[in-house]
Amino acid sequence: MKTEIRVSGMRCSSCEMLVSEALEELEGVQKASASHQKGIVEVEYDESKVDLESMKTVIGKQGFTVSG
Repeated sequence: MKTEIRVSGMRCSSCEMLVSEALEELEGVQKASASHQKGIVEVEYDESKVDLESMKTVIGKQGFTVSG
């Protein structure tokens, strides 16, 4: 499954790395690619192992805000 999550507060490539790496540590997330310019993170994941709310929580714990 693929999804895009809107994230505000990312300002640079370091922010992108923080978000992507935190998501990829979740069981079930195969790939996460964040873009501070677009304000999104694209996530490929196994919906039987991880849900959208868990991903949003992990992003929030990194200090960023999920919109929508």
